[in-house]
Amino acid sequence: MLKSLFPLAAVALVASVAVPALAQDMTTKTAAASDAFPGLRGFLGLAPADRSQINIFYTIRIKHGDASKASITLHDNGRDSAISIGAGGRLSPLPTRAQLDGGATVTVVYPTSATTAMKLHVFSTQPNGTTYDAAGLAQGVKQGNSAMSKIAGVLAFGLPKLDRVYFVGGGNGTVDIGGRSQALPKTAADGEYPAGTPYFVPSQMGGATRIHLTGVPSVAMYDNAPK
Repeated sequence: MLKSLFPLAAVALVASVAVPALAQDMTTKTAAASDAFPGLRGFLGLAPADRSQINIFYTIRIKHGDASKASITLHDNGRDSAISIGAGGRLSPLPTRAQLDGGATVTVVYPTSATTAMKLHVFSTQPNGTTYDAAGLAQGVKQGNSAMSKIAGVLAFGLPKLDRVYFVGGGNGTVDIGGRSQALPKTAADGEYPAGTPYFVPSQMGGATRIHLTGVPSVAMYDNAPK
């Protein structure tokens, strides 16, 4: 997955608060929601036309501790609401623009022995299905890189550029180019994506019009070449 649109791929929440009374030797840390979710305010501030083909989500990785004991709470104007940690560490719901602007904070509770890292992911707004508009995906690559530049500023120069779309769980894939069908390449080994994940690189498949998959992917993720 995209390492980050920003240099803060691993976000250490600040303002550590010692809570010795917590069971299981737990640690509590609190940060402004805008710091806990780097880039979210900037992304939500983009014009709708500049993010029509892209959306984002965040995951949290908890290592060296029991992740099931971790919890995340959003504090907004005296109201507390849980941010759930779903499959793969995906966080939901994300703070709204109003909450970010209003000074909302986020508290994370996790085992003291653990380390935490936040990661941002960029995905296609096209509905998950067995067909995709290739031109729209190509536009999404451009929108993702433009968003990176606008949100990260000069720091964007050191970040990898998006150039492809991975269809996670998509089975086999083909792309229509100039009236003929061409097989999509697949990842060769397990890494950020499972081995055999089909992917589409717009710059290498000029004139592509339609993507066809044998399975419905769980997500169409914008990313770059695996290391």
